[in-house]
Amino acid sequence: MLCSQEYVSSMAKLVFTLRQKCVLKDSQIVHRLGITNSEYMCLVQFLDRDTIGVKQLAKQLEITSGGVTRILTSLEDKGNIKRRISREDRRNIDVHLTRKGKAMVDHISQESCDLHAEILNHFEPDHQRPLMNAIDQLIKAIDKWLATHEPKADTA
Repeated sequence: MLCSQEYVSSMAKLVFTLRQKCVLKDSQIVHRLGITNSEYMCLVQFLDRDTIGVKQLAKQLEITSGGVTRILTSLEDKGNIKRRISREDRRNIDVHLTRKGKAMVDHISQESCDLHAEILNHFEPDHQRPLMNAIDQLIKAIDKWLATHEPKADTA
């Protein structure tokens, strides 16, 4: 089933605007916590785990290994993370949250929940669940699209 060009154009504009608003919203959390945007983007990768490999972080953040190294050095200097040689593959480095880092990630999560509670309260109670269902469906549709449009690995 094809969508009308009007819907497609409206969807593109809405998603672009949503992305812009989410960046502005997240900057509020960054400001409240006194961290950089880069540190925030790195720390949110730990919302559902305590350890991530450096290569995986670079891929998820879509930055170079040098860029990841600068962010990790800053977070390590602040006592939020520790880097260790991977147990699975000694050629790789794993990033582990410290207690302070876990507390920071918990703080980020709580700040996000508080901020989203304020936003959600702008909706009538009867509209809150349909809104969350629509966002969930959008995420699933984007995931399906991404799964079929992943870049092919270089074989050279």
